[in-house]
Amino acid sequence: VAPIRDDQPVVAGQVVAAGAGVRVRFGRVTAAGLGEALDAVLYEPGHRAAAERVRASFRAAGGATAAAAHLERLAARAATRPPSQPSLEER
Repeated sequence: VAPIRDDQPVVAGQVVAAGAGVRVRFGRVTAAGLGEALDAVLYEPGHRAAAERVRASFRAAGGATAAAAHLERLAARAATRPPSQPSLEER
């Protein structure tokens, strides 16, 4: 995993913590370092097993369909209640 910005470092940390990947530093990783990380992920059985556990947990949670439905419910709820603070334009 080569996080660059925004939430990517957090997600990369979760992937590594789950054992499903290896973190490399974007912009600093060498070809040899990237090759070593890829070899580890592709050929060490622990990474595959961890990735399969993550996949199973995503499927059990309902996958992308459930995630989209949850986001739609949150958006609908947010649209029906007044904001807790004024927007930047209202200040």
